[in-house]
Amino acid sequence: MAARPARTYLVTNSSVLFGPGRRIEFRSAAPAGSVVSLEVDGRPVRALLTDTPLFGDLLGAELQVRYL
Repeated sequence: MAARPARTYLVTNSSVLFGPGRRIEFRSAAPAGSVVSLEVDGRPVRALLTDTPLFGDLLGAELQVRYL
């Protein structure tokens, strides 16, 4: 079975945790619908991968934010 190619994702709701203007782009080979862990500015976060095309080859990802 061939390995899934990595795709490039852009976080669409980065301002929720990192303020306006923060662009978070990363690559992942996980399928859409997966939640992946990554580190942004030294901070661990989780992002939901979507199959929503944004522009070019970028797909959308959303930070998973929990408020307690």
